[in-house]
Amino acid sequence: MARACCTSALRDASASAAKPSKQEHSASDQQSQQLQAIDNMSRLAITDMRAVSLKAQIRQSSSLKRTICKFCDTLLVEGRTCHSMIENTSKGKRKPWADVLVIGCKTCGNSKRYPVDMPRQKRKLLRSQDSKTREEIERIDGDKDKRIT
Repeated sequence: MARACCTSALRDASASAAKPSKQEHSASDQQSQQLQAIDNMSRLAITDMRAVSLKAQIRQSSSLKRTICKFCDTLLVEGRTCHSMIENTSKGKRKPWADVLVIGCKTCGNSKRYPVDMPRQKRKLLRSQDSKTREEIERIDGDKDKRIT
């Protein structure tokens, strides 16, 4: 009799381990619903932040823009909501300055590409001022050379 009770108890334990109870199932459902709600709230907050910055004509920093998906307004967290890799599509990967960081969003599937280890180009106005000053320096140096000879 005691043996029969032990085997029935073992069968019941293995059956309950194989099938989750309603309480366990509802707890995991509730947790997934909470995570989904948090994701939706963060997307809504990011959408509002973007709308306010556009309306007030305030520039967001580039580091902030890199952490937000431009297409679905998801916060990009490495490993959870996005994946990143470095690509070099140059022939034979010979050009180290052609490295590009590709960040792909797992929510919408779109990707953003950023150059790696390349200094940013100056704005056009500053570039034109630099070229004018170089021309002036070269002209002055040329005039000095003419005077000396």
